[in-house]
Amino acid sequence: MDERLRLILKKGEEGRILKGEFWVYDNEIQTPLIGLPKGELADLYSSDGRYIASGYVNPRSVIAFRVLSWKHDEEIDRAFLAERIVTADRQRLDIQPDNPYYRMVYGEADLLPGLVIDRFGTHMIIQITTAGMERFKEEIFSILKEAYPGAVLIEKSLNTSREKEQLEIVNRIVTPRGSSQKEIVINGLRFQVDFLKSQKTGFFLDQRDNYRLLEQISRDRHVLDAFSYAGAWGLHARKYGARRVDFLEISGEYLAQSRENVIRNDFSPDDFCFIQDDAIKKLKEMSVAGELRDLIILDPPAFVKSRAKLREAMRGYKEINLRALKMISPGGYLVTCSCSHFLGRDDFIRTVYEAATDAGRRIKLIEFRSQPYDHAVLLPLFQSDYLKCALFYIY
Repeated sequence: MDERLRLILKKGEEGRILKGEFWVYDNEIQTPLIGLPKGELADLYSSDGRYIASGYVNPRSVIAFRVLSWKHDEEIDRAFLAERIVTADRQRLDIQPDNPYYRMVYGEADLLPGLVIDRFGTHMIIQITTAGMERFKEEIFSILKEAYPGAVLIEKSLNTSREKEQLEIVNRIVTPRGSSQKEIVINGLRFQVDFLKSQKTGFFLDQRDNYRLLEQISRDRHVLDAFSYAGAWGLHARKYGARRVDFLEISGEYLAQSRENVIRNDFSPDDFCFIQDDAIKKLKEMSVAGELRDLIILDPPAFVKSRAKLREAMRGYKEINLRALKMISPGGYLVTCSCSHFLGRDDFIRTVYEAATDAGRRIKLIEFRSQPYDHAVLLPLFQSDYLKCALFYIY
């Protein structure tokens, strides 16, 4: 094994890592970090010389060290990565062997910090967010080509974490002559995805089971799908019998995708309304105007980018839920979501309750859901537990 960098922790800072956490912050490390090559493999030791873990360092990031292994003599190479990736893939296929659309690798939750891989059948979308994983990029591509011959690999590393790691943004097709476009089928609905023009890794696979919450509550309802992106919630509502669906989305490009997906699924565009506007502003205008809907879905992008912004973000969540609650007819439903991992379940529910109180509405929590099996939470890494999806009945 090649000699690795040696990092020494400050006194008493090893406890979290020994318990299974992955991140070491720059102020927890005694060894001077300035000048160390970013992404370099390193071994981590306690202040009294005990081996703690192996991983990679980035002196330019607040998270200066990320754990890859707790075994001192373990080689971290292509074979190491292949074993981790194949194990993660096999675990998903053990649970749902016939599902071709799933998160194959989920960063730290699969012991591979800095790496996310989503599989869409023949397409593999790779997101690399750290300098340490960036150095293994070609090995990762090779492993996927070997596991899935003929697959189209797309590197979509747009995450803000790359900026914090001082890495360039990447959005490209890796496979020569591969197409960035693909039709996928979710719960019997067809969606056209252009992976180079889409949010995140192309489609929000984490909500695919939650869309079925609408199955029993959509019939003959007038539905508003706010922050609608490419229309997945609204299309599910129409499939399950909604008489009319309004899409509310700020992006004209994504609203056009919703329109295309309506036609792709043989629905009449006359049953839909396409509203291009800022959802927060428009919800306020609609509620002030006294507009009513039978079912409203709120699935916004993450409002919380850091713990310091949590209070501000909670005000945002309260505002959109308050406006929605003012618009829902008695006997209607609210589906409200948050993908901000800094906002916990209890705070999220309390925020919706406070919105209902201010709106003068009584609400009942029917069901609360999180993310599916392929986005499973590795304990004690609670940062990987992020998705909240709540169904409320409105009196």
